[in-house]
Amino acid sequence: MTEKHLQWYQEAVVVDAHNDTLSRMKEAGMDFCQRQTVTHSDLPRLVEAGINLQVLAMFAAPNANKSITLQKILSYVEYALRCIDNDSRLALVKTKDDLVDLTTESAKLRVILGVEGGDCLGGELWILRLLFRLGVRLLTLTWSNRNALADGVWEARSQGGLTTFGHEVVREMENLGMMIDVSHLSPAGFWDVARVVTGPFIASHSNARAICSHERNLTDEQARSVADHGGVIGVNFCQPHLTDSGSATIDDVVRHIEHFWNVAGEEHVGLGTDYDGIDAPPAGLEDVTCLPQLVAELQRRGHRVGRLEKLIGGNFLRAFEAVLP
Repeated sequence: MTEKHLQWYQEAVVVDAHNDTLSRMKEAGMDFCQRQTVTHSDLPRLVEAGINLQVLAMFAAPNANKSITLQKILSYVEYALRCIDNDSRLALVKTKDDLVDLTTESAKLRVILGVEGGDCLGGELWILRLLFRLGVRLLTLTWSNRNALADGVWEARSQGGLTTFGHEVVREMENLGMMIDVSHLSPAGFWDVARVVTGPFIASHSNARAICSHERNLTDEQARSVADHGGVIGVNFCQPHLTDSGSATIDDVVRHIEHFWNVAGEEHVGLGTDYDGIDAPPAGLEDVTCLPQLVAELQRRGHRVGRLEKLIGGNFLRAFEAVLP
């Protein structure tokens, strides 16, 4: 695929709904705003990849002491805000108005702060409101463990879904204008969310169970439900989520994208790379600067530009515009 064929990519909106580099860099004492050699991404490479809107996920490993979990999350929020304050290439997204003119010549990398796992709430709704005041606009309700909101996929055998507190959190998120993310959530929790929410919700980084049997992946029925709510599924690059053999290439990512297109429709599939939250990306997508190679491969297979524009950013942009205050 020639550079001419990808000229449209330079002018398109590119959105990645899940990237873990912020937490990783804070823990390792690295600078997100400088090019690194041991991560999959950083600010210079996100800009180089043409990304206009990046969800920066903040993850703290489950801990019985929820105060420690909350301190970790708050340290990541402070680190993110410091980066944004000190680097003119970054801008924090809080409202719909912050999503205007993403691709102008003077545009910055817009950042949405997301918390991966509601453990840090510790059963307290006021902490959700505090995180919102600090700029957090997305919450992945659980990681794979059980928390006060719901069961994650590791606890699927219990058939437990949203708790009473989980229902309160979902309702408050809709009131505030926060994106509800069901990646990592148990099947029962997923269907509870689908019954409770009135607007779009997303699976920021989830793949297709029909192709790879990993417990983190969505069934076709779940994918259709996300679409029915106007939401979006972000295909991720975690090799064990792409193929049962555990060793994946760019072709496997394409297979999941094409499957979700067939099942959920082209309006409801996007990118949720999971860079820096995975051990090793698939061959051909070694770091974030390889994203144009994925687009080129899809175009080589005959997918039209309009469909690809929705995949790489248009769909997630629409969902965020519908939910944010």
